[in-house]
Amino acid sequence: MASASPIPTPPSLRFAGPGMAGLFSLLVFASLILLPFIGVFLALLAPLPLVHVVATGRPSFLAWGWVAVGLVGAVLVWHQTWMVAAATGYLLVAVWPTVSIETWLRRQWTTGRWAAVVALVALAISAGVMIAVFYPAAPAEALGDIFTRNSGTNDLVRKLGEASGGEELMAQAIRLVAYLAPSAVALYVLWVVFWLRPRLPLLGLPRGSESIAQYASEEWLPVAFAGGGLGWVFAPEPAKWLAANLLVAVLGLYFVHGLAIIFFHLGRRFGENRWVRLGVVVFALQVPVALVVSALGLTDSFFRLRRGGADDGGLEA
Repeated sequence: MASASPIPTPPSLRFAGPGMAGLFSLLVFASLILLPFIGVFLALLAPLPLVHVVATGRPSFLAWGWVAVGLVGAVLVWHQTWMVAAATGYLLVAVWPTVSIETWLRRQWTTGRWAAVVALVALAISAGVMIAVFYPAAPAEALGDIFTRNSGTNDLVRKLGEASGGEELMAQAIRLVAYLAPSAVALYVLWVVFWLRPRLPLLGLPRGSESIAQYASEEWLPVAFAGGGLGWVFAPEPAKWLAANLLVAVLGLYFVHGLAIIFFHLGRRFGENRWVRLGVVVFALQVPVALVVSALGLTDSFFRLRRGGADDGGLEA
């Protein structure tokens, strides 16, 4: 009888070395800054070389450490705001997802707890950096002024027409984006780690093979939801700003939970079709629908909305 074929192993990048992995990670992250729109998607690949270093059994610090030292050193020498943004972005988009995976491999966290840690730590770092950079000014107002000066708002307003209220609409949009910038960063980092999660088994790592249809939020997340909501309503600034961003980040985590419920009830026939999944996500991202999906996730934390065994529905994320 013929012998069984050997189990395939992930492709090795040992010849490149951790140093080259760090450089490649930095170059991929740079697409987020240099390539409008498409860079948002390309930057998802930034942690992948670092995670591959982890898969080979070496600490990821060997890959990203020298890059982080170089970026922080440049900030300390030239004191440019854009350099602070670039260094913080690399640490959040490339380094922090990789470090979180290393931590997840050592600890018996559920996927929900890992996701909550990733998003909330990213929120804390981004908010802390904004406070440090713009102090003593209010971070949201200072960032809004930067957006207004560098976004070509005046040209866009002329196209929209001042009589139609384009100027006021644009000003409100800029203020909203600036106000919720920390939570937007946290949700982008969350997107990065959920893109990485199903690829971890392909690299030989013993995580990420769980069905997204069985995903459940961290059990203590309702405390953060209540704290963010109450702070947003009753707290003065700047605590209101922090609470509002916490609330949005938590709603993003519950949005993932709500999607998991939808995928569960779609079952294997439709849930495994990537075009169906993409359609569900695009539809769910519409603002009124997104709130309903987040509400599903929050409700499932208290009342079970998924019945049956683990194999009754779902898909691999």
